[in-house]
Amino acid sequence: MLEQERLAAALAFGVVVLASSLPAKATATVSLELPPQSPVVGELFEIRIVADLPDAVVGWGLDFSIADGLVATVTQVDIDSAWIAAATVDGDGLAGVAFPDSISGAEVILATITLEALAEGTTQLWLSDDNPADLSEGFALDPIGFDSVIYKPAILTVVPEPASFGM
Repeated sequence: MLEQERLAAALAFGVVVLASSLPAKATATVSLELPPQSPVVGELFEIRIVADLPDAVVGWGLDFSIADGLVATVTQVDIDSAWIAAATVDGDGLAGVAFPDSISGAEVILATITLEALAEGTTQLWLSDDNPADLSEGFALDPIGFDSVIYKPAILTVVPEPASFGM
């Protein structure tokens, strides 16, 4: 029965408004891992969302944004296999639930985002959970409450196609 209760709580973590008013236990840090080399215009590439979770988390949700959408665009979001993908109010698909066990630790992969490099340039990439109306965002703790989170932005640079280098 306990596992059924945990599943029900994990799946509904975003709609439990009471839990969001409880104090956080520790601070999670969430960052973006960019590819080792700058992507080339026209190329598909992946970035990973990685978290250091000092406390056990049963679910998470967040937003990803690109400052200059002319430089790159999201083509696909894949939640890591350690999590069960969860529905999001905003439809971006960036939410996961842990079951049957909660998850904690360093460098925990949350998701992989595939982007397409559209044009040469540099842009900032952000992660956040700043939308108070979206109750599917945040890091739900086991057994109750939400973690405080530090989001680390990243800078993406897209380079020209190799044929353009010689011009």
